[in-house]
Amino acid sequence: MSEFINNTEKRIEALNAFISGIIYQREKGAELIKKYEQAIEQVEPFDVMAIVHELMKSNPQGEELYKLKKGINRSLNMLYKGLVSKEIPQYETKPFFGVLQQENNALNERLIALRPFIKAFNEKGATGEQIAGALEEIKNRVEALQEFNLHYIKKENILFPVIEKHLPEYGCLPMMWSYHDDIRNFIKDTVTIIEKGNTDLKVLNRLLGDLFFNMYAIRFREEYILFPVVFDLIPEDELHDMLVQAFDVGFAFIASPSKKLLDKKPKKQTGKKEERLLTIDELGDTLLDFDTGKLTIKQAIMMLNHLPVDVTFVDENDQVRYFSTPGDRIFPRSKAIIGRLVENCHPPSSVHVVKELVEAFRTGKKQKESFWIQMGPKFILIQYFALHDEEGNFRGTLEVSQDVSDIRKLEGEKRLME
Repeated sequence: MSEFINNTEKRIEALNAFISGIIYQREKGAELIKKYEQAIEQVEPFDVMAIVHELMKSNPQGEELYKLKKGINRSLNMLYKGLVSKEIPQYETKPFFGVLQQENNALNERLIALRPFIKAFNEKGATGEQIAGALEEIKNRVEALQEFNLHYIKKENILFPVIEKHLPEYGCLPMMWSYHDDIRNFIKDTVTIIEKGNTDLKVLNRLLGDLFFNMYAIRFREEYILFPVVFDLIPEDELHDMLVQAFDVGFAFIASPSKKLLDKKPKKQTGKKEERLLTIDELGDTLLDFDTGKLTIKQAIMMLNHLPVDVTFVDENDQVRYFSTPGDRIFPRSKAIIGRLVENCHPPSSVHVVKELVEAFRTGKKQKESFWIQMGPKFILIQYFALHDEEGNFRGTLEVSQDVSDIRKLEGEKRLME
């Protein structure tokens, strides 16, 4: 066993030197490949996760993150042969992973179906009418790819939090989230430039090339790196709960699986002692004293979920403790995020902002902060509030998000009796 561990450590050390050399251009690619040939051939999925985890420890942002991502793309191209030579799990044997694989297969079909129209757009001698028809098809088909966001949401909000619980080397997850955001932007930008009539051949081809490359790259990294590492790491009872949450999010490009998959719930695996919680049923009609009134737990939950806002509470240890479930949530949430560090609930591009804001709340430098964004037709107001107890101790952060589109349109008055 010790020999196996030593060999693994040596291989990871060699691969780390190889990938770092590619990223920071310390030597020519051909020289690096020759130098670390054995490690490249013997690469294992976990090796990649461990190395990216180390690279992400410094929380790279902006140009630094871009450089890191570019280098990792080049490195993984060189590691491709070694990774695909490894046997991957039978994902269909565990429905949560099976669903993600089915979605990937359906995505592949749509990308293949898109290619002829890209070819037609680039065809020499194509008439204006032919080009216009090809562009319309490209726009519609790329726009339809937005549905695949459901796949990324399931990863970010259901899979990633569970991996963080079981795998210390999870630094590749925010990196992968960053690629998700790139794909979202490529889709949006492609549709926008076609709608605006900016059909410059180079611009559109570059965007489509980036879109195809990243969507295929993420699929490869899921099925040959991430999923193989965590496939047997996550307990069966947690996988069942993850599948339940997947039904709440929805499925991309595939029919919703039969809910009979949820009928046989595995027994919860016993491990470390869990905190004792009183359930809703145990509390029943017991009145809880809220100081300004008395409510049952069911009344309190109903009241919070009927407010026209998304509410999320993060405690003083920066862990997510609660989120409301209004009828029309603005931002996706899943129960898997409970107990998750708030910084892990955001892509790398905004983690530093989150950390700075929470620290300003903790020290009392700020008491609240507001942001507003346009999400399609919706104008979203996002507010953060610092929570301090009567002694002035910092007790957490409250996030409140609301669609204020209709509120912004209000004029004059409308009185209660009118």
